[in-house]
Amino acid sequence: MNDKKTTYTGDIIQGIPVINNLNINDLEQNKVYRFMFQGSAMNIGQPWFVPLLVARGAKAGKSLLLNTGIHGDELNGIKVIQQLFAQLDTSQLAGTIIGVLQASPNSLVHINKNWLLSTDGGDFENMNRLFPGKENGNSAEQHAYLLWNNLWRGNVDYMIDLHSQSTDTEYPLFVFADYRNVLAQQMAELIPADQIKNDEGEIGTVETTFIQHGIPAITIELGAARIFQSDYIQRTLIGIRNILAKFGFSNNQITDTALSNNTFIGNQMISIRALHGGYTEMLVSIGEDVNYDQLVAYQINQFGDIIREYRTPTAGKVLSVGTSAIREAGGLLVRILYNTPN
Repeated sequence: MNDKKTTYTGDIIQGIPVINNLNINDLEQNKVYRFMFQGSAMNIGQPWFVPLLVARGAKAGKSLLLNTGIHGDELNGIKVIQQLFAQLDTSQLAGTIIGVLQASPNSLVHINKNWLLSTDGGDFENMNRLFPGKENGNSAEQHAYLLWNNLWRGNVDYMIDLHSQSTDTEYPLFVFADYRNVLAQQMAELIPADQIKNDEGEIGTVETTFIQHGIPAITIELGAARIFQSDYIQRTLIGIRNILAKFGFSNNQITDTALSNNTFIGNQMISIRALHGGYTEMLVSIGEDVNYDQLVAYQINQFGDIIREYRTPTAGKVLSVGTSAIREAGGLLVRILYNTPN
């Protein structure tokens, strides 16, 4: 339950009212709202602002949070939210949909996975390891605290966090879901994804923080960074509409799902990373089945001599690959999704 009221600061940004607290129950039904949510402050004293869409249905119901922009080079999710809201008919909606665009505006500005700090010569934080944040932490921790406490907490019954792989790497349409939460499993399998990982999560992520607070949540990874990829965007929209139908937000029919898409579901993944710097030749593609000890990549030096070969430590399915032809030590080459007995 949210016991705070929606608080308007009185500021207007790009014609949009600024709020520093949201209570969806304050908002009229059968209407779509646009807000700028006030986050933590920059070193010059000016706040960061998070664009926010809120659709209130004509009928009462549950609430779904669609969040994106935690990592600043992951853009497909922004298009998902924009398209969903452009096509929403609130007269046919029961409940509320919250769309958070650019959740980490600092990261978006820098087109960077991390929130860049200017204190003491510069540092950085991965926003997706900081939740629920710290009231008196650094600017990234404070921003996470404000998102959790003033925007999300008390307003959300279901949550989907939209990501993609990082720059110079790529996923298919892929879902992380903690199958110990039955509703999270149902949500994941309503997405016509290529692959799903039954995953216990990681402390500090948006998804795991919601799960820890008893709110069903999944993370959807859409392809590659820095671009819009229509197939992944459209299939994610199909999955979200399936979730809206399943959980009573709409009267739509459930269409393509993980079952109909023959989605591969695994419970373990392993990353093969470069052990040396050099030019990289990838020998496998996303979605390809691989065998134990299969050669999947090699590196050459500046003269074209092979300096390192990389083989699979397990059989499975290729989940992610490095897309850059150059890799230094530690860079991702291949990630494999596979299954082990429970």
